[in-house]
Amino acid sequence: MFEKFKKYLGKPRPCLICNDDPEATQRATWATDEYFKAVKCQRCGMVTIEPGLSEEGLTVFYSQYMKMRTDNEEKMKLRDLQYKQDLKFITNFIDSGKILDVGCNGGFFLNAFSNNFEKFGIEIDPGAVEYAKENFDLDVRFEKFGDDSFDKENFDLVIFRGVIEHMFDPKSALDRAWEVLKPGGKLFFAATPNIDCISADLYRDKWRVWHPIEHINFFSVQTLHDLIGKDRFSLLASEYPYLGTPYENQSKDYQKLQQDISFKENGRWDEVSVSPPFWGNMMNVVYSKKIVERHN
Repeated sequence: MFEKFKKYLGKPRPCLICNDDPEATQRATWATDEYFKAVKCQRCGMVTIEPGLSEEGLTVFYSQYMKMRTDNEEKMKLRDLQYKQDLKFITNFIDSGKILDVGCNGGFFLNAFSNNFEKFGIEIDPGAVEYAKENFDLDVRFEKFGDDSFDKENFDLVIFRGVIEHMFDPKSALDRAWEVLKPGGKLFFAATPNIDCISADLYRDKWRVWHPIEHINFFSVQTLHDLIGKDRFSLLASEYPYLGTPYENQSKDYQKLQQDISFKENGRWDEVSVSPPFWGNMMNVVYSKKIVERHN
């Protein structure tokens, strides 16, 4: 697949958090494969693929994303089960209101919300927009978030489910999320790879969420909060879904992890395959937009 998108490789980006010139920022190599390199900012800890696909390349890639997802029926069934768990987590903090799902694909997660919510989505894949409208009768708009038609302070909940790690310019998207959220509104990140976990540290380019064509940003709860702005959002809760998920197989997963640690210690890393599902791989995080007092 890489050869098809090789022409879309972009230039290294400034650090998403520090915003330093990539040539001037001290960055350590975090992981490499045959084509890509992930670097870690030595100041803030942000990990990014550099260089990754340009914004144009990402747009081309995601314009056909819907078909890639729906062609795998088994994964679609697993995701449907996981949607229910992610929904249970976020509805601890909000049980009604107006919601926006950014990068909602075919509207699968958005459709899982009850009719207590007024549901909106935004998506850059026209096939996904059509699917959401035809199958779920959802108001999903074929727009880029930031160049969209939504009013400011319009939503009670904005969702990024498995999305923020894909974005070329996540800071602009998060600035826009702050604009469209009402004061006290919730910002929800779900199914987001968590760089601060044992699997990421051990496996690096063999970590199961290492997909450098599409996963170009790797966050922890800390770096995510740094990016969205601690002056603008308060952290409400975080969790690391594994136990009870459709991906869990405790004995098998733990056995492989232990085996691979042994292989690394004994110089047999070339025998190690992709990491297993495990606690900490993925994170769900919810924030609240701070209410700023206005003085006359």
